[in-house]
Amino acid sequence: MAEGLFAWVRDIFLIIISLSFFQILLPDSSMEKYLKFVFSLIILAVILEPVIRLTGNV
Repeated sequence: MAEGLFAWVRDIFLIIISLSFFQILLPDSSMEKYLKFVFSLIILAVILEPVIRLTGNV
């Protein structure tokens, strides 16, 4: 159980770091708010992954 929790926290950390890196690389444009929305959805999906697995919908 502890290793699963550690992997989940590690995944969240790595996703946030990599998305922040991509956000820095991308130039400011009119697409910026849409990219932030997509990045937020990705982070939300990673955070909710254990809940989805517990409900058995995967």
